[in-house]
Amino acid sequence: MKKLIVLMLTLFVATSAFAIVDPDADMMGLYFDMDADIPQITGVAPYSTEMMYLVITNPTFEELFGFEAGYLMEGPGQVLNTVFANPQALNVGSADNMIVGFGSPTLTSDVTLLATISVLYMSATNEPVKFTLRGTNPSSVDPAFPVVLLANGAEIGFGLSASDGPASGINLVEDVVATQATSFDNLKSLYR
Repeated sequence: MKKLIVLMLTLFVATSAFAIVDPDADMMGLYFDMDADIPQITGVAPYSTEMMYLVITNPTFEELFGFEAGYLMEGPGQVLNTVFANPQALNVGSADNMIVGFGSPTLTSDVTLLATISVLYMSATNEPVKFTLRGTNPSSVDPAFPVVLLANGAEIGFGLSASDGPASGINLVEDVVATQATSFDNLKSLYR
């Protein structure tokens, strides 16, 4: 009995160690790993190349026939190349405004890679580069959100991964909220 409990605990810990950042269904995000765990990286060397991955997480469908997604890049970076995971992908958009159809469908899993984006980080002073995922222009559904193409031509707007708020990026510095010392009585007086 003790061996069974130890085995179950080991399996629980092992499966939770590989959990993706966003547990919600039907989400899309930009990450710096193919497991959808790392939306931001720091300590990036000046003038180095980093790989960023466009992925969907926890899809509620088994096959994907295409997608629409765009991103806004702010800061000292340059996209060098975008490679689509599906070898039969055809992009009729641009590098940052991807409108992509597949010749044969992509089978989905908990984390499904759509594209690998090679980014040249061009700052010697650790300036941040911010990527904000969005829809495309023009968009089939809503320009604020990515779209996926499913079987029978069904197009659905896709959620932005929770990690994309505020954004994905290189050497981003989070804003620090100022704090002020107060007593519990002062706090209670705010709600009287």
